Amino acid sequence: MNTKTPWWFWLVAILAVIWNSGGVMDFTMTHTQNEAYMAAFTQSQRDYFYGFPLWASIVWAMGVFGAFLGAILLFFRSRFAFHAFVISIAGMVLSFGYQFFSDTPEDLYNYANIAFTVVIWIMAFLLLWYSVAMQKRGILR
Repeated sequence: MNTKTPWWFWLVAILAVIWNSGGVMDFTMTHTQNEAYMAAFTQSQRDYFYGFPLWASIVWAMGVFGAFLGAILLFFRSRFAFHAFVISIAGMVLSFGYQFFSDTPEDLYNYANIAFTVVIWIMAFLLLWYSVAMQKRGILR
């Protein structure tokens, strides 16, 4: 089936790539301990992020790189975007679970961080839903 791809599909796909590249950048800058990027964090916050156990870093990577890969696959109209978004959400659940149950610095619990976390979750589930909807419409192959 050769379904014409609407213009708004490309807009959503491009915005998804841009949005999810932010997560990749944050993960990369944090794990390479980039001085310019990490200067915005307090010492206790830097110590917290630098002290993540390996498994927590792996699931964080699953979350951000899974979402980025999902967005790229969405752009290429691949039905496997759905699978990448599922992996991303699994990584998010485990990563945010670790952060919730670990000794997180109090200054990370503020309205801006909580609101941004909510936006991250909303975007993740919207992109998962979108990949399913686009597959049903025959846009993803």
